[in-house]
Amino acid sequence: MKSNLVRSATLALCLGAPGLPVLAQDAGETVKIGVVAAESGAFVSAGHTLPAGVGLAVKQINDAGGINVGGKNYKLEMVKRDDRTDIATAIAATQELVRDEKVAAIFGSESHDFTLAMAKITQPAKLLHFAGNSTLGKVLTPDAVKAGGENHYLFQSEPQEFQRSGSTARGVLSLLEPLLGAKPKKSVVIAGNDATGQFLSSFYITALKAEGQDVPDIIFYPPETTDFSPFLTKAKSYDPDIIHFWYNGDSTLTALPQALELGAAKSYFMFGVDPGIWKERGLTSDVPVAMSCVPICWGASSNPGSKPYFDAYFAAGAPHGVTSSVSLLYHDYVHFLAKAWEKAGSFDPDKTVDALMSMKYSGVVSDSLAFNETHQVTHATEVCAAAPGGDITCSMQQPPEKAPE
Repeated sequence: MKSNLVRSATLALCLGAPGLPVLAQDAGETVKIGVVAAESGAFVSAGHTLPAGVGLAVKQINDAGGINVGGKNYKLEMVKRDDRTDIATAIAATQELVRDEKVAAIFGSESHDFTLAMAKITQPAKLLHFAGNSTLGKVLTPDAVKAGGENHYLFQSEPQEFQRSGSTARGVLSLLEPLLGAKPKKSVVIAGNDATGQFLSSFYITALKAEGQDVPDIIFYPPETTDFSPFLTKAKSYDPDIIHFWYNGDSTLTALPQALELGAAKSYFMFGVDPGIWKERGLTSDVPVAMSCVPICWGASSNPGSKPYFDAYFAAGAPHGVTSSVSLLYHDYVHFLAKAWEKAGSFDPDKTVDALMSMKYSGVVSDSLAFNETHQVTHATEVCAAAPGGDITCSMQQPPEKAPE
């Protein structure tokens, strides 16, 4: 499937290849930043956070006077396109932003395959491209990101998946243990049966096993499932200490009440469900329930930067969403990019890459954001746990340094 997506993007590039973007110095005093995201369709719960996070960063930068590059002031302008959770639409939107809108950078998409297809357009055009996918390691190789490499201008703004899964698994187990009164030993993973669910769940299972968990075979459900009873009944047969719902937060919120009614496990974990949603929906449980955010939570948080950020984020009109925190995988990097342009003294993409690779940026997610030699970042993930009765505890979990064997 991925090879077909890449061929589609390559064909689109050949049929209407966008030229290199006009540098901002040639385009007046406004620098355009493109966003391609699912503001409709199946990925909307995460997709709507991209323009909200980027838009907030643009407003903050402009309200502070813009950026000074080479002795001249510039304001930023966000130009967004809805890919409608459709790969062909994402390709067409990327072409339009590069060729017609002459954007200086692109942020998106929230889907691994979409990002790969978009990169077939952004990279030949020498366009800075930031994607919050934890799964880009296979294309961000040392050869690919070096000067002249095929992905020299592509940056991953979320930790690698072994790191995110590792920090999440460690956090879930450490927060649930005191609530259970004993160290959990057996975990069952229930995941959406699509390309993303299959790929991500393999990392999470490896992380759980590295933490000493006995993990039976994963239980997959079709993406449009509303009746989870057959899958929960199978999970219950393993007598698990924890059932881990991975990775679709909207589906998880449908499944959890059914699991509680069946008494399927001694505790539960919901990936990508913010405790703010837990509170707003008045959810309760007579057993412990852990939750995680990508990367920090808005409804409850141990991160001191969370509240002021989300106060501004929601005040700007963004909805309270299951995965509102995904916005931070883009917001911080607009600021980071703006500082890189200022340091480079130019909008030249190669000078900008050099500046990005030589800098650290203090953002909401981390006070020391930096890209490694393969254009990837490392930072903590927040995990929370609701005790029976409703008290919620949160903790920022640092990622493992190395992938488990």
